[in-house]
Amino acid sequence: MSCLALFLQYFKYLPSNYFSSLLIILTMKIKLHLLFCLASIYCVVLPAQDIHLSHIHASPTLLNPSMNGLFDGDIRFIANMRSQWNSMTKGYKTAIASMDMKLMGIGKQDYLSGGVQVYVDRAGDLDFSTRSAGLALSYLRALDGRGKSFVAFGVQSNFVNNSVDYSKIVAFEEIPALSRASLVDNINYFDLNVGLSWYQKIDRDNGFFLGISAFHVNKPIVSFDNRDKTNRQHTMYRKFTVHGGAHLKMSAAIDIKPNFIFTDQGPHREITLGSYVRYRTVLNKKNKRKKPLYFVYLGAWIRSYVEHDVSGVDSIIASLRFDYKTLYLAFSYDINISKWLPSSQGRGGPEVSVIKILNTYKNYRKNTRVKCPVNFF
Repeated sequence: MSCLALFLQYFKYLPSNYFSSLLIILTMKIKLHLLFCLASIYCVVLPAQDIHLSHIHASPTLLNPSMNGLFDGDIRFIANMRSQWNSMTKGYKTAIASMDMKLMGIGKQDYLSGGVQVYVDRAGDLDFSTRSAGLALSYLRALDGRGKSFVAFGVQSNFVNNSVDYSKIVAFEEIPALSRASLVDNINYFDLNVGLSWYQKIDRDNGFFLGISAFHVNKPIVSFDNRDKTNRQHTMYRKFTVHGGAHLKMSAAIDIKPNFIFTDQGPHREITLGSYVRYRTVLNKKNKRKKPLYFVYLGAWIRSYVEHDVSGVDSIIASLRFDYKTLYLAFSYDINISKWLPSSQGRGGPEVSVIKILNTYKNYRKNTRVKCPVNFF
């Protein structure tokens, strides 16, 4: 029997409403897909979460504005690149670049530092994009004459642009919401962030720190509908971050760097907890005061979340870092173990970071008594 005859024979036994039911099912799937696209657009009208980075040690100025200028050197350049959820639609892609430096010493105890930071983030099939450029100032205040205990305060102001590409929506009929004259495809706003941190060095090889920061203090309006500009119904949730860590010497060759980050933004709460283990070159007695040329780090963190009545573990982060003199290279990978595991197949996302520190005023810094927390980062 031919294939056509088999098909016709099978067709006789199909219910009379088979094709109408199939059409309804297809239509429902199309509408669900369209609803997902619209949700992608209007999720930015509602307060949303900020961008995420896994490299705690390689993104200090993104974590807390008070960390500008807190490093052993004079000028620091940082670059971070991250890709996430590529197994689901177009995923998220983030690139960040920053530069911070010590601007001036105030007496022999304190420092005034400044920095610039830019980042670009693109998410989803509709290319929802965030572009930000900002300036930061921080003030370091020593709490004792030995420079072992000090606090830092920082403030950061950003100019932010959000955009979305409506032309990438695929639909079989016109969407009334997208035909509004008040709907725009990009918005601009200013954003204000502040931070405070405290550092305590126990001795040359051991110390700890704590910090707190607040983001979107001015609660900018983030709606793509111009009608919302007259009220403050659709504003960005403020984000509060508490973080801390330590540098502890375990042996002549091994140090550990435990740390944590807790964030609270609207209904979203997240905690990241883990540590780096650092191996350093063991110097002989003649060179015991000389700093090793390189360090190798292995680290792991676990990231958990709490949202309304839902909580769980989002991912496990594995990281490898290599320091050579004043050049720091780090690579990490998020292994997703959340409820999205069937879709993500465990592929969270890779992240690469590069830090370069320049020392241009060594002679001047030798005369100061404030020692920056080099070991913490």
